Amino acid sequence: MTQGALVVGSIGVLINVVDAIGTGRLEPHDAFVALVALGAGGELLKERRPTAAKALQAVTSVLLVVAGSVAGVRAWGALFRGTTYDWVDLALGVLVVLYVGVGAAQLLGRLSQGAARSRLSAGTLSD
Repeated sequence: MTQGALVVGSIGVLINVVDAIGTGRLEPHDAFVALVALGAGGELLKERRPTAAKALQAVTSVLLVVAGSVAGVRAWGALFRGTTYDWVDLALGVLVVLYVGVGAAQLLGRLSQGAARSRLSAGTLSD
């Protein structure tokens, strides 16, 4: 399944590149096909090269946030101005906000767990 996602994502990237060359413009939502390919590549590398897989997943996350933010800001701005907008871009903007929110909550949870463990360890050492 992951190899299929890598192939489909790679084909989609090629299609988007050809389309960008033809139109002279690359849209933010065009990056999401690359995200599929990068995510699949990260999954395939997980066992053999865990460091490279983590780096690829980090690049994928940054690309997701940047592309989704650009698409979402454009679409929400158009919505508030009353001009034409794309529902997919609106949804991408909302999903990116949720993605960042969940990531921040996970990070805060890990940090608070680490702080609680260090307090517990310090209390055990002082007894």
